[in-house]
Amino acid sequence: MLLAAIPDLHFIPNHGFLDQLFHQTNFTIQVLGLFHPPFFINLIQLIILLIIAIAVNAITERLTSRKIGGLFAAVFVTLIGSYLATQFVKLPFDFALEGVRIIAALLGAVVIGVFYTLIRGQFGGKH
Repeated sequence: MLLAAIPDLHFIPNHGFLDQLFHQTNFTIQVLGLFHPPFFINLIQLIILLIIAIAVNAITERLTSRKIGGLFAAVFVTLIGSYLATQFVKLPFDFALEGVRIIAALLGAVVIGVFYTLIRGQFGGKH
């Protein structure tokens, strides 16, 4: 299996208070019963995706000369892009931090962010 070769780096210990705060604090997302199993993310993965969202917003602004929006919109686009990319794209040179596949999440979020920004620019009328 290709995913078994992807290195997964963990920098938060798996015991004690930090484990309880970062690993055992889960957010579960299930929309109209579509995700089986439901999409869940813990606090450290959300923090990593926040950092990726800031980078995606900067990359999207550089490519399209428009930002995705605020931090909430950037995080939402990053969640969608990273979920789609990690589910459907298998990269041989990817690596994971605390279970988040970084390269796939970044590429997926940039693609979704660029499309979202360009479509919003066409229909929004803001130039």
